[in-house]
Amino acid sequence: MLKKEKLLDFASTIVKMSDADMTTVSIVGNKESLTRFSNNEITQNVDSTKYSFTIRTVYDGKVGIVSGTSLDTKNIKKFLEKAKEISKNQTHKKEILPLPSKTDYTFTKSFDKKTETLSPDQRAKYVKDAVKICAKEKMNGAGIFSNGANSFVIVNSNGLEAHFENSNVTFSITAQAKNSSGWAEQNELSVKNIDVIKNTKIAVEKAKKSKNPKDVKPGKYTVILEPAAVADLISFLSYTTFNGLMIAEGRSFLSGKIGQKVVSEMVTLYDDPYFEGVGGIPFDFEGFPRKRLTLFEDGVFKEVPTDRKVAKMLKLDNNGHSLGADDEYGPLPLNLYLKEGSSNLEEMIKTTKSGILVTQFHYVNMLNPMTTTITGMTRNGIFLVKDGKIKDGLKNMRFTQSIMESLSNVLMVGDRCIVQSGGFGGGFAVPALKIKDFTFTSKTEF
Repeated sequence: MLKKEKLLDFASTIVKMSDADMTTVSIVGNKESLTRFSNNEITQNVDSTKYSFTIRTVYDGKVGIVSGTSLDTKNIKKFLEKAKEISKNQTHKKEILPLPSKTDYTFTKSFDKKTETLSPDQRAKYVKDAVKICAKEKMNGAGIFSNGANSFVIVNSNGLEAHFENSNVTFSITAQAKNSSGWAEQNELSVKNIDVIKNTKIAVEKAKKSKNPKDVKPGKYTVILEPAAVADLISFLSYTTFNGLMIAEGRSFLSGKIGQKVVSEMVTLYDDPYFEGVGGIPFDFEGFPRKRLTLFEDGVFKEVPTDRKVAKMLKLDNNGHSLGADDEYGPLPLNLYLKEGSSNLEEMIKTTKSGILVTQFHYVNMLNPMTTTITGMTRNGIFLVKDGKIKDGLKNMRFTQSIMESLSNVLMVGDRCIVQSGGFGGGFAVPALKIKDFTFTSKTEF
């Protein structure tokens, strides 16, 4: 990745050359390297580094926006002229809010150079350790080992300069047996925290336990959701239910419910870009500092993600969740953190008379944003729990379930958060959950 100084210099040069009333330049950089493997063999290596920039100019209340991908200063004049032309040809003026000024941000350690620069040979060594375990168990290992980094820069004509970078590494493996499979994944900011052997053994063990899977009838079950499955649930809340504009306009389940109890008192949920290991951006896409939000506290809906538009609509403060000055979608929480409880996975299983343990979900889609109803499939490790023990592996099932209903039916919360997802905006930090009355609507033959 290009150094911070070069990115800031490129953006600052554009701002200095612009004769607009207001100018904002943002740059996004992404480096991604990936090793893919299947059937215990490496099948693909890819490596890419991409940059994109956006110039936003304002002339006499009219906005012009242009984008490019080459950080070559010889092209700056051409892009500024295009932005000016677009601005001048707008048919009407917009309500233009003032640009944010220079400010201080709270940064967490989120970048590791060794993680960014891992070579194909280094990734191959990790993969070798994984597939060796799978081969010994007469299973096929498939998955990815990826590493990379992200940069984000904002510079404007009101003196603001903001720069953020994070690194990321993901190891994901599916151990495939004759009629079963198991899965594990780890997302980190630094490769030194990745444990390939531990995760491979987890995947292999799940494949062993789920061999010769049985059928169960669709219906309502007590479920124990591992963190990956929990992350799938709450990720849909991020861009729908907690969308500040949707809340303000009455298009969210949470509209008009600030201060009301809406989920179980066992649920406390934050938006926290500063949570260790998440790698969240400390400023929004206009450059305002992002504040840590308490979304749910002991089940009560407390705070709404806002930008300046939504803050005005709801008579609240701007807490730095804008997706951009001209965004029409609405401010979002990008780093959900579900507070830990006091239970571990073993206790959840031990206290379950009859239920289902779910490793992960697959192909999840939103059905009804207002009721937060989603549907999807289980995948790579679903188990019947009887009398406090894992009894059998099960064939995969389809579920159709309201997320908010699930969070209202929480029985136990895990005592350890695991970071799921990752990448440019950071990830989610979630524990396992035990939930009653989770609805499985159909079964499969695999």
